[in-house]
Amino acid sequence: MEDNLAEEPPLVAVEPNPFWKENARKLVAESISTIEAVAKHIIVVAGLLEGLYFHAIAFSDLKASLSGGMVWVYLSPIVLWLASLFFAMWTLSPQAQEININSSRSSKETFEDIVARKHLRLMISEALLLASFLPLLIAVYYYM
Repeated sequence: MEDNLAEEPPLVAVEPNPFWKENARKLVAESISTIEAVAKHIIVVAGLLEGLYFHAIAFSDLKASLSGGMVWVYLSPIVLWLASLFFAMWTLSPQAQEININSSRSSKETFEDIVARKHLRLMISEALLLASFLPLLIAVYYYM
């Protein structure tokens, strides 16, 4: 029995670094608001791009020269921006949650679920916004 005690390392409680502990607390506390702030920025950017692009097409001589497949070349950026707006706005939409306020585990799981869903929607919105630049470049190329 004495041999077993001699072989076991002493238990030393690790003291968390106060800076990193506070940093982790802030990351968790601000994660939803950060996701929602990015979604708001995407809404502004996509809305501005749509408005500028729509006015550029409306006041150009493109309407007379559009035929068959060319219509889709010019409409695809708008479609992608609308889809990006949809997912960004869906990121901001609140949803009712059932939670047991007496359970830390329930609170943690609900929080993680909310963050995961919002993050997924935001990533889709960002991907659609980024994807819109390829058809936009193609449309500009054909316009020139």
